[in-house]
Amino acid sequence: MSEVRIHAENLGKQLGGRWALRKLDLSVRAGEVVGIIGANGAGKSTLLKTLSGLLHPDEGSYRIYGRMASLLEVGTGFHPDLSGRENAYLRGALLGITRSEIQRILPVAAEFAGISDRLDEPVKYYSSGMQVRLGFALSAHLPAEILLVDEVLAVGDAAFQAKSLDFMESHWKSEGRSILYVAHQLHTVRRICDRVLWIEGGILKMQGPADEVCDAYIERAMAQTVAWPSAAERGGLGGIRAQQLDVEGDWTTGNPASVRVVWDGSAHGTADIRLSVARSDGAPLTLWSSLQSGLEKPAEAGSATVRIPELALSQGAYTLHLRLFVDGILHDEVRDAAVIHVAHGLWQGQVYPTPRPMALQEQHWI
Repeated sequence: MSEVRIHAENLGKQLGGRWALRKLDLSVRAGEVVGIIGANGAGKSTLLKTLSGLLHPDEGSYRIYGRMASLLEVGTGFHPDLSGRENAYLRGALLGITRSEIQRILPVAAEFAGISDRLDEPVKYYSSGMQVRLGFALSAHLPAEILLVDEVLAVGDAAFQAKSLDFMESHWKSEGRSILYVAHQLHTVRRICDRVLWIEGGILKMQGPADEVCDAYIERAMAQTVAWPSAAERGGLGGIRAQQLDVEGDWTTGNPASVRVVWDGSAHGTADIRLSVARSDGAPLTLWSSLQSGLEKPAEAGSATVRIPELALSQGAYTLHLRLFVDGILHDEVRDAAVIHVAHGLWQGQVYPTPRPMALQEQHWI
């Protein structure tokens, strides 16, 4: 059995007079990638900050076996007045890594982050995306045995996220290093994690294989009623605001289905009603757009319905993200506007053996 890198017993932390983390036991072994999932405020980031030494536990204890690098909030560990290069030396010194070793690593890390030409500028002039890229690149290339990664990777662009995940899979796991990874995007958790912890209200609710825990977490989320944020809390100009979304029809693979959207407001122009379909773990699958389908609907119309003649989604649960545009400008956005459950059916007369919910596509092989 591989050696233990992180061991915590009865770990607890109070924040603002409440227990943000309570009675948590954790063990992470060499070469293991452990995901942490849960709702906002569940205690995921508190756990990483405690293990990284930024917070001191109020109960319990933990031990770290080996050098640890961390990537938490954007800019964490960077001095804004120092350059990227100087911050790299500082971070290395805090981990007990020599200046010459950092000099060897830095060109590779800067190239990975895509900021080689900005390395000698003060970090305060970096965008949040540049800070994330440099922070991850340094943490990933430092000779540490343990890496803590919070949801900060979500700030970066999609290409860098994919590149970072590939690096963690191909380098860290193969070298026997350990990763504790917090993310809301469950499809990435399924992809790279060997085991997952589900934290709820600061308490460990479930742990086990990635697919098993993610499926249980999704089932719980789907059982809850979808509540829209108020109009004031939503993005967009607000010239029109969605009031209602009705899921109509028989949502079975291969059968007709429809969604009706109702809005109000005073904006004038051509409306584009967009419904993004995603798996319940957040992985995007397809987009339904009124304008792209050829319908030039006036913003004053107040409603639109998309009709799907043959539903090209396999069995499973999906979420609909709603966005309203007028003349190409976003006026309203409701993430997770509805949850749909697609029943098993035939797609163009065939059964598709899909391991989890996904979009189907008409295809011709020659």
